[in-house]
Amino acid sequence: MKVAQFGSAIAAGFIMLAVAPAAHAACSSSEAIQEPARRARADTAVVARILGEADQALANRQFDDACVKYRLILSVDRNNEFARIGLGEGALGETDFASARTHFQAALNANAANPVSHQGMGLAHLMAGDMAAADVELRAAVGADANLWRAWNGLGVISDSRSEWETADAAWAAAIAAAPTEASIYNNKGMSLMQRGSPASAIPVFDEALRLRPNLATAASNRRIALAMTGAYDAALAGVSESDLPAALNNVAIAAARRGDTAVADRLLAAAVTASPRYYEVAERNRDLLRTSH
Repeated sequence: MKVAQFGSAIAAGFIMLAVAPAAHAACSSSEAIQEPARRARADTAVVARILGEADQALANRQFDDACVKYRLILSVDRNNEFARIGLGEGALGETDFASARTHFQAALNANAANPVSHQGMGLAHLMAGDMAAADVELRAAVGADANLWRAWNGLGVISDSRSEWETADAAWAAAIAAAPTEASIYNNKGMSLMQRGSPASAIPVFDEALRLRPNLATAASNRRIALAMTGAYDAALAGVSESDLPAALNNVAIAAARRGDTAVADRLLAAAVTASPRYYEVAERNRDLLRTSH
């Protein structure tokens, strides 16, 4: 039976960053930075205050507001490395990877040794799909600062894409050592184990991700898939909210189909169609594929 054609979110995926759905002008590299006034002097206390406000806005995922403030700093302090990096992080958050690379390159031009700039550049390459360039930058980052967990996280994703499991394990271990309470690392490690065909080993890793962040939807979805891959279909669907039920049924059904449990898969896909308040095309299409592929 051929089931690889099935459409689903069965690999809910790795977590790299929390991102906004669209980019705004303030973080874009196409938005010119105002030149400092000829006689203007940067008040270091004011710059520090604005930088703190910008960093807080960035932490709160208010990317446009953060970038406005970083640009204000650069308008009076053209060489402020923190503001340059902040613009890059804001562009990353808005999924504007081309602008992120431009901002991080400007930071690297000013200080080629800054590991945070290498980390940002590497993540921008990785999220744009350039694994080779990302690998170079992220290794430069962790070579200079082993506590950059996001760089290790990215290296783990790259290693998994190459099926280099020992290297991936080392990256996940280093990421966890650097940030032991970061739930997204455990989610990604769990995904790594599922890719290797070890869903039973992945389940407790997803459990740890959810212990650290109970509302981490990606980890919850991945955990359900891992349970389904072991044949624990009822456990996979336990506690699923009504809004998430159609997609969960669809994903568990695909795991059942891949295990050869076609009757279970068909029943779950039928339930997914009826559980959705609207016509659930994905589940209906998967059900048709199931009928014609065995």
